[in-house]
Amino acid sequence: MLKKSQIKFTFYFIITFVVIFILLYLLGLVPESLKTNDGDSLRTLWDKAQKNAIIDQTNQNQKLLTGEEPIRIVIEKIGVDSLVSNPNTTNVVTLDEYLKQGAVRYPGSGLLGVGNMFIFAHSTGFKVVNNQAYKTFNGFKDLKVGDIIKVSGVSKVYEYEVSSVTLVDDSKALVEFNNDKNILTLSTCNTFGAKSERYVVTANYLP
Repeated sequence: MLKKSQIKFTFYFIITFVVIFILLYLLGLVPESLKTNDGDSLRTLWDKAQKNAIIDQTNQNQKLLTGEEPIRIVIEKIGVDSLVSNPNTTNVVTLDEYLKQGAVRYPGSGLLGVGNMFIFAHSTGFKVVNNQAYKTFNGFKDLKVGDIIKVSGVSKVYEYEVSSVTLVDDSKALVEFNNDKNILTLSTCNTFGAKSERYVVTANYLP
């Protein structure tokens, strides 16, 4: 769906195009290759310009639908500020290595603003650790519905609003990627509970 600003831009683009074309046509400056044998009426010129503008906007929207990879995640309420890695393999050993650097987007999950993007990271109950990456997602238990999560891509910052915070057994912490919802799912272990427990946070994309 086109936004108001996009519709307004398209309208002014069409008006400007038609006016300039008519002026050039009256001055005899329009190349013969752009003229038709039977002559285009103003209505025809308008329709052509409108059609071309809509096609251009549709192409642009299709490019946006491809999404972009996350490079940073910030949750101000709990002090989370981490780079996000985007590995191209689901190999467990490789993913563990990336987790030593911070948060990780699971390969095959959604992208920023498109689909279900799954990001996971370590958390720990120890106050002092040699590698700060093990504290990346500390504080998940303090998140509430309505809290804002900011995830940056190369082009802009995307905002998500927390919709749920749950503690589940790892066997139930499965994430479905093949849905049509534009959401963010975060996961980390419960450092104060059983090793098999996971905190799972879901958040809705705010366009």
